[in-house]
Amino acid sequence: MDTQHLPILITLGTTAHMTPAHPPTHRTDWSAFKSTLEELHIGKSFSCPEEVDTAAQRLTEGEQAAYSAATTRPPAQTSRRWDLPPHLKLALQKKRNLQKLWARTRCPRIKREINHITQELRQAVWTFRGTPWQDSIEQAGEDWKSLHLLCRRLTRSPAPVCPLFDKTGTRRYAAKDRAEILAEHLEEQFTPHTPSDTPEIASHHTQVERQVEEFLMAPVPPLPGDYFISPAETGKMISRLPKQKAPRPDGIPTAAIRQLPRRAIVAMTRLFNGILRTGHFPKNCKMGRVIAIPKAGKDPRLATSQRPITLLSHIAKLFERIAPRRLLRHLTPRQEQFGFRSGYSTTLQLARVLHHMAAEHNRGRRTVGVFLDIEKAFNRVWHPGLVFKLLNTQIQPALVRTVASFLEGRSFFFAVEDATSDPQPIHAGVPQSSCLSSCLYGVYTDDIPTLAGQLQDWEEDVVLALYADDSAYFASSRRADLAAAKIQRSSTYCQNG
Repeated sequence: MDTQHLPILITLGTTAHMTPAHPPTHRTDWSAFKSTLEELHIGKSFSCPEEVDTAAQRLTEGEQAAYSAATTRPPAQTSRRWDLPPHLKLALQKKRNLQKLWARTRCPRIKREINHITQELRQAVWTFRGTPWQDSIEQAGEDWKSLHLLCRRLTRSPAPVCPLFDKTGTRRYAAKDRAEILAEHLEEQFTPHTPSDTPEIASHHTQVERQVEEFLMAPVPPLPGDYFISPAETGKMISRLPKQKAPRPDGIPTAAIRQLPRRAIVAMTRLFNGILRTGHFPKNCKMGRVIAIPKAGKDPRLATSQRPITLLSHIAKLFERIAPRRLLRHLTPRQEQFGFRSGYSTTLQLARVLHHMAAEHNRGRRTVGVFLDIEKAFNRVWHPGLVFKLLNTQIQPALVRTVASFLEGRSFFFAVEDATSDPQPIHAGVPQSSCLSSCLYGVYTDDIPTLAGQLQDWEEDVVLALYADDSAYFASSRRADLAAAKIQRSSTYCQNG
């Protein structure tokens, strides 16, 4: 009792459940789902933001109710015999019949037959269950992910609960506390960078925000007729949705959207056209459900070691798949950008850079490169600056208004086990996992400068290589110090620009 140790009470479970439960399954009657949505009505035309919000809410609730009514979930089973092939089930039934017959007759011949079929059945079941494990072991590699998955399958145990450190350094084990810690950490990322204290930059920020505010306060300009969406285009995009995707916050999977009847597709198209007509994105589509996946090789007790994955509404993502086609009519990505473009890839960008370096080496020149990786690039996009850049393009002002509404007023909540955090606002950044975010980020960073216009007649421009948020500058010269000086000039020009 004179020591400083505190007593600890540990309670261990004495009953072990070695038989895994039957995986949860559900059955959906798609005929009943379609017939229920045949009576869906959300309105014909929408001329104000309130009507768009009401229509989006009716569409979501209608699909939720139809999917819930048509889906049944059978009770979980604990027997492992559900996965046996038919021939083993027949052999098992034959063994049971022989056991009943032997119990009545006590015939030695039947007993020998029971022993024989029992031995054969045991060997067949062992072979059947061992083959998948053998395949899994042979396919497992030496990387951490494959070994972790193999251990999970072998032990059949859930992942251990790892605490998280809060700002005071205290360990938090409760799911609610961990969700709040992750939400608070992610909220800090969704904030714009602090502008510089120089008068020129501060004045520029003020001017940009004023012009964007004046644009948003003005009436929504009309959109040309060829920008609106047809039910055929909506149906085509629905057919391209992935078949197996996790349900989003509204609980509607992609399988349900792919089964929508013609009337529901027409109603969804009316909603999309209402968004384009009013320039207002529905509020119920701006909430994201975020889950965390631990990063390999990082301390799982730190919030920075968790990789956030945002789940958005499939209905909203369907509109986001259609909208870039309207934006890309007037956007031409610069030639150095190889990210988010059809026919371009990291391999092609690498081949371009290696070709340039080899060509300069054959000319007897040295190449100096600077590789830039912007931390949390997608989460730090300044919304007024993005809208301001869109206004300086040939994009229709009504589409710019829709993009501004798409970015404004978004929020998220973190889900950890069965607990969720309080909703947190998003003040900056483009939504993660959104089909429209890549296009918007490309516009935001498309004006990254080079030394064009700042060179002497005998000088060559630096080579810029872009892939999404990764960028690199390359400069070549007879001497490495001269190439490095050109890179330094480019860095100074970027800061001043």
